[in-house]
Amino acid sequence: MKKIVVLVVPILFVSFLYAQDIQLWNNLCTSALLQNSDFTVHVDIGSISVDSCDTKLFYSIDGQQSWFESTMNPIYQQGYMNTVSTDFLLPGSGSLHYGLQSHFSTWVDTLFLNLFFSMTPKNEMDLFPAPDNYMIEVCEEQTGDNTGGSFLDLTQFCASYSDQKFYFTLNNNSTQWPKYGTLPFLPPWYVYMIGLFNPETQDSVAYALIYADIPSFAGYPGLQTGLYKGDITDSSYTQIGNIQSQISNGKLYLACDIDDLTSDPQFGPWPNIYGCLGIDAVTVTININPLFEINDSTPPVLFYPTQEERTIGVNTPPTLSELLYPSDRDSLTFSITYTDSDNNLPTVRKLLIDDTIEVPMIPLGHSYSSGSVFECTIPSTQINSHAQAEFSDGQYVEQSNIVYITSVDNPATHVNNIIISPNPVQSQTSISYSTREQLVEPRIVITNIKGQVVVSDIPVQTDTGTIVYTWSCKSREGIHLANGIYLCNIFDKNKLITSKKLILMR
Repeated sequence: MKKIVVLVVPILFVSFLYAQDIQLWNNLCTSALLQNSDFTVHVDIGSISVDSCDTKLFYSIDGQQSWFESTMNPIYQQGYMNTVSTDFLLPGSGSLHYGLQSHFSTWVDTLFLNLFFSMTPKNEMDLFPAPDNYMIEVCEEQTGDNTGGSFLDLTQFCASYSDQKFYFTLNNNSTQWPKYGTLPFLPPWYVYMIGLFNPETQDSVAYALIYADIPSFAGYPGLQTGLYKGDITDSSYTQIGNIQSQISNGKLYLACDIDDLTSDPQFGPWPNIYGCLGIDAVTVTININPLFEINDSTPPVLFYPTQEERTIGVNTPPTLSELLYPSDRDSLTFSITYTDSDNNLPTVRKLLIDDTIEVPMIPLGHSYSSGSVFECTIPSTQINSHAQAEFSDGQYVEQSNIVYITSVDNPATHVNNIIISPNPVQSQTSISYSTREQLVEPRIVITNIKGQVVVSDIPVQTDTGTIVYTWSCKSREGIHLANGIYLCNIFDKNKLITSKKLILMR
């Protein structure tokens, strides 16, 4: 093991990011990619207020030859209070590449930091130096905030990735990247580095791409261009691999093999559960007195080596579950599950009442590929005859079943809750429900949490109006169902009277 304190600086700086365990982006989704049409992108902002976070979409509609930016703004609608959105016009064909970048300022421990979050384009051809159109600036770096020469003043920090490598580009306030002063064997020496931190590592270590040429001096070992691992606890470091480096057009290009990182037993899992690494860029001077000086450093960045890619004009229609409507004397709550295998958001999501009134349906979640429940509650006096839900992903329009509203104020159907015993259920359970008078056409419908019907059956009804049903925890096809949460619904003539949660746990 070798020791030099310079490597610990970016490691500690980047590790501050994880003091808050921030999960920023959730449920990135779009409308259908319809040719020559407006296109909408949504993403939910987690952990912090949408007002305190600046988010933008970067996108390419010409095969990653050029990139555009679009500011994402809060929606501030019920069901979308944590969602930001943007839209732009799609061309008539081709592919869409896109990703997210965010920035907010916060206190982390005793430091006030500007934190940046960035996806990046993909260097699909594994080219080095990585072409500028495959790179994106991952943070805002000030000019003139350094000490030392202008070549130590970082002005731009860009990143990219491929399946095999991570790519980085640094720009400074000069066209030179000297490694030493007058002579290579005399101080001062200059170090340019990219710090990497895996939030899932189990040890106090981080990694860095180093561009330097420092000989051994005064009992300290040298430091050469390469990929290094550093231990935060004792400032020790060791080289674990080589890197690619090149100066071109005044920029410093660096790249490392992902395998060199993941093959190190202390690196931790990759991809990790966060899907990102902490990174920053630092310039340092090594001298006799003081031994080292930090000349400049970029803000810390959460680097997400990923992007989204979709083909314009390719789309699968969404599906709707059965429209349900539990009611009480004064109101009706309509619910339906919208599912889109392309994870397209519903640009239309409304309830049509008596063919004349439109009421927006509110999402309870935004995971459209796995199915999201939408609801709306209306006064019972607002509807006379029937209702139907209508949704669209921006291309296909889907309508639900029509439900006919009868006897909303009938108190006979609002006496007792469903009794399910046992619940949780292991192999069989008894379901019963009592009313003051018999139901006209009783039916029991059991659905999963996505709103998909697994059982629809007619129960036994006694002379006093009690309905009784025994469920063997099988689907209507006779297949044993998986453990999970289900919903037991009591219907009378296609009208949902009441529901109760049922847990299957073998």
